[in-house]
Amino acid sequence: MAGILLSRVLGFVREWVVAHQVGSNAMTDAYYAAFTLPDFLNYLVAGASLSVTFIPVFTKYAAEGREDEGWHVFSTVMTFMGFLLVAFVLAGELFAPQLAQLIAPGFPPAEKQRVIFLTRLMLPAQFCFYEGSILSAVQYAKGRFLIPSLAPVVYNVMIILGGVLLASRIGMTGFAVGVLVGALAGNLLLQVYGAVTVGARFRPNFNLLHPGFRLFIRLSVPIMLALSLAFTDDWIIRWFGSYLQPASITWLNYAKTLMRVPLGVVGQGVGVASFPFLARLYSEGKFDELNRLLNSTLKGLVAILLPITALTVAQSAPVVYLVFSHTRLRPSDLNATAAALVFFMLGLFGWGSQYILARGFYATRNTLIPAIVGTVLTFANLPVYWLLVRRAGYLGLAMASSIGITVYTVILFFLLGRRTHNREEGSLVVFFLKVCAASALVGAACYKLRLALEPHLAWHALPGALSLLVVVTAVGILLLVALGKLLGIRELDEQLERLWLLARWTRSKTPA
Repeated sequence: MAGILLSRVLGFVREWVVAHQVGSNAMTDAYYAAFTLPDFLNYLVAGASLSVTFIPVFTKYAAEGREDEGWHVFSTVMTFMGFLLVAFVLAGELFAPQLAQLIAPGFPPAEKQRVIFLTRLMLPAQFCFYEGSILSAVQYAKGRFLIPSLAPVVYNVMIILGGVLLASRIGMTGFAVGVLVGALAGNLLLQVYGAVTVGARFRPNFNLLHPGFRLFIRLSVPIMLALSLAFTDDWIIRWFGSYLQPASITWLNYAKTLMRVPLGVVGQGVGVASFPFLARLYSEGKFDELNRLLNSTLKGLVAILLPITALTVAQSAPVVYLVFSHTRLRPSDLNATAAALVFFMLGLFGWGSQYILARGFYATRNTLIPAIVGTVLTFANLPVYWLLVRRAGYLGLAMASSIGITVYTVILFFLLGRRTHNREEGSLVVFFLKVCAASALVGAACYKLRLALEPHLAWHALPGALSLLVVVTAVGILLLVALGKLLGIRELDEQLERLWLLARWTRSKTPA
């Protein structure tokens, strides 16, 4: 979680550097749109979900005392999928002009040319991402999280350096160069070292008929063929955003980046850390322990993410003014980003929970149900994107994103409960509703307090925004504690106590 926190903070710094060096305009829209084809390629070969498809295969052999065979399957996956990636990258380079028309059909010719150039520059990074994901997966399976957690850190640092050192001379191309260098250094070379430290053994082979490789393909194919909203939301937003006013895609990207900071730390961090243990419990037949781990994890997410949502929605404008101060963004850009942040935050709990719920299915070696549900809901949500973008422009895209991911999460929750025979479903729903009620009341009170304090603080500047956030957030936490005790929400007290103990431990380890 610490590694993911650092990577998310650096991810925000990366976007801040874009805002500082370039601002928000047609060039930044083209840069973000250029990620669509590389992201799709990564998704097409299940690279984005490799740990959830390979870890159950490897842990199966480890639990059966056949680790040597597990390393043989690892070598097969590395060899075959590596060759497949090279072929896809070459095809993407060749057909980039035609694919750019599908990615951003609303862009004028000059912007489409930028998309083509940047796409071709960043595509080779996908080979590094995929092979690095397999190398990370074996480290997760061995209970080693440090080196894999450094991959996004190195990746983001290189993009930041590319922007700082090169953007003044070659514009957004500097950031794209950073993408390529960061993927090579952090996602591939560093993970080669990490895999060696856990005893990885690689011997190239094409033993595609091995039962372990066939199990890996069986788990991966549903994800490869599915179009889950968890992966396609960014692509859909960019597609619709290409028809909107310049900078719309950039505003949405900045807002979603801010939403992803707590999401990455809590939702993704907990999901990545818990998955190897869920897979192991399933392999060992310990289903009651698996349900207890899922339930406690979901309660922890509810207790953290819902209050964060309420506090951020109540203070979206000061948050944006605080973090994007001293950039090239104009007040209109900041206000547009703050408005988008409100609607993205409403889906924060859905984004965080789907990490855990999907991994609950993957741990039981079922990737089909999340794939089918995700694909059906993606197509069902397309009219929602279309309707809301016509009515509310770029804000409609943020609304549709949160609606879609929330529905997806609710359906996964009940389907997973049926699969694992979870007897605590009802208590989880009651707990969720209690925390919702407490968070909504706190959010409303904090919004009123913010409006009362704004005339007395110069919150459009960094010091004033920081002061306003500190005061309102402190009051919000106190109200949350009081409401938690009033409603008997024990887990809220537990989470706040853990945060307090963590803060004390951090202070005790900090040199005077």
